Amino acid sequence: MKSNWQYLLLAFVLAAFSWYLVSGREKVDTWIQMPVEIVNAPPEYVVRQGMVSRIEVRVRGPRPMVRGIDTRHVFYPLDLAQLQPGLNVLDFEAARIPLSRAIEVVEIAPSRVELLVDLVQIKSVVVEVDYEVHLHEDYELKGKTITPATVTLRGPQAVVEPIEVIRTKTIRVNEDRPQKWEVTTGLVLPGEVEAIPARVNVQLFFGEKVVERWVKAEVLVPEVQGRSVKVRPETVRLLLQMPVSMAREKLPPGQVWVMPEELGLLEQGKHHLGYRVTIPPGSVLLQAEPELIEVVIVDHKQ
Repeated sequence: MKSNWQYLLLAFVLAAFSWYLVSGREKVDTWIQMPVEIVNAPPEYVVRQGMVSRIEVRVRGPRPMVRGIDTRHVFYPLDLAQLQPGLNVLDFEAARIPLSRAIEVVEIAPSRVELLVDLVQIKSVVVEVDYEVHLHEDYELKGKTITPATVTLRGPQAVVEPIEVIRTKTIRVNEDRPQKWEVTTGLVLPGEVEAIPARVNVQLFFGEKVVERWVKAEVLVPEVQGRSVKVRPETVRLLLQMPVSMAREKLPPGQVWVMPEELGLLEQGKHHLGYRVTIPPGSVLLQAEPELIEVVIVDHKQ
């Protein structure tokens, strides 16, 4: 028995080698995932729908080679050089899959892609502010600035072409009597469109509402040494623009009055003069009636 150990060892080695040959030639099928890499994409076109990021490939080959496929470094190059506006149907081709010739590509899923393609359009549009604020009843928006006032949109022609105005994201003002509100905000864009720049600076200016009100103003006559001065009419009407809170109240005495100009330089007699107007702070003179007043100057006898 001992003299046959060499034959037993040789038989074991031959059996193992035969098993290796048989198992090495055995072919197996498996599915692998493969990323899709875009190549030769025309810059003037944009793919709106249909693009896939990866495919599944059923492969067949010797078990050791199939198990040795490194899926981290295998991708499918999808060539977009021949794209045209509209619907483009592109087949996934087994010949483009970068695997050893000893491995057979049996099936690709999906087998093709249907790409909806459009021209890229670049367009400058105006930015409008969208804001939300619960103001006091006496307050209102007085003005706004947007920097920049226009942005450049880039995206599919079918989406970009109809856009004339782009709005900001809603700016929420949390004061009921704000004076100035400043914020940098983004824009509300369709999903396939980008804006340059993507953010704008907005300043909102608020203030009290104003109303117009007619008031009577007394004509004050200063004393002139050695003379008497009479005016007609004794009051004038002034149209003032003033804050609503001021308009609700009765104006205190002495806040509105007028005075003839340059009395001391006039000769005795009747004159028609303009007048200086004093009005409350925060109000604006819009109109005065009459525009001139009659002034009669009489010199005192010596």
